[in-house]
Amino acid sequence: MNDYADAAERHYLSAVCLLQTHPATASHCFGIAAECVLKALMCDLQPQADKVSAKHLGPQLWTEFANHQTVQTHPSRVAWAQQHQAGFQNWDVNERYRHHGDARFGPSVVQGQARSAQGLVGLLQLIQKGLA
Repeated sequence: MNDYADAAERHYLSAVCLLQTHPATASHCFGIAAECVLKALMCDLQPQADKVSAKHLGPQLWTEFANHQTVQTHPSRVAWAQQHQAGFQNWDVNERYRHHGDARFGPSVVQGQARSAQGLVGLLQLIQKGLA
């Protein structure tokens, strides 16, 4: 069962724990958390037997998210999520294979990802509480 909401929070919390000691791994976890938030919103926070999307976080998933039937009824959620897209503009799931000293894992880059992931997970938590 694919529980994207749980996975988003789990990866986000892992990233926060790793931010100071392993920023490259934190970057990966922040991106996966963001991906999971988008997928959780596309399936209305309900666990799914099948993948809601085969795409990883990137321009194609953001477009799919914005056009997905489930989120079209909540345009404010789409707008809120999209304001956090900038932190992941150059993020790629394949960066997990890069050397940990790569500039893509620099402090300003990873801090931007952390802020964006925090905003996305925050939206998810507000929705779960019925506040958004």
